[in-house]
Amino acid sequence: MARRPIPALTADFENVVRYLQERGIMSAALSPTTLENAKKIHRATHSLILWRFRLGRLPENASVFIEEIASDALQILPQVFSGYSKTPKLLMRGIIENTLRHVYFSDHPVEFTRMNIEEKWYVSVEELMDYTKVHPDFRKTEVKFAALDRLRNLYSELSAGIHGRKVSDLEMRTALEKIVYEEDLAARLTSLVERCVEISNFFLTVFQRARFNDFSVEDRRVILRTLDARARSIWREIEQ
Repeated sequence: MARRPIPALTADFENVVRYLQERGIMSAALSPTTLENAKKIHRATHSLILWRFRLGRLPENASVFIEEIASDALQILPQVFSGYSKTPKLLMRGIIENTLRHVYFSDHPVEFTRMNIEEKWYVSVEELMDYTKVHPDFRKTEVKFAALDRLRNLYSELSAGIHGRKVSDLEMRTALEKIVYEEDLAARLTSLVERCVEISNFFLTVFQRARFNDFSVEDRRVILRTLDARARSIWREIEQ
């Protein structure tokens, strides 16, 4: 059974495509496959951008990371359709890191202040993951839905693609004219985007569940549709 379209999401997608076509980033004539990739990326990244506008007033130690997630999400679609591969992966890795930072620094305002004062002090990604692993909210969910394992695996995969860990990860482009949109590459990046957004949205819906419950029905639908059936079932258990 097909899902009912969400009017606001459809309208926003049409505006985004029109803008990117006017800028020459997207072709005026899009193939069905290209259009489907664009819809999937837009649907996913739009859901992350919503958090910035729907969470309401947050202290700076929590809000800055939500804003950065939205900023990274906003840039992914034009980067993919400009023919770039590593840049979208960097943006996705940033989304993962800032999701973890949002959880950690929301609970650690003193450390947030310290990070912004002491030039060489920071919390590593591994430390952020370790904190999330023992966080009471996620200890309950992790035994049923291994979101942190998925996060670790995807983060490692994105890092390999960025740093060229294997020959297959290398791009080896030798001229600017070779930076063009390719459907096969876009399809692979689309899959990564969907995995990244699912993980980020799962952590955010669990961590910010009280505020998320106050979102409009339409906004909740947009976000929850990025989760697979198992993740949604875990969310429903938490909500009860």
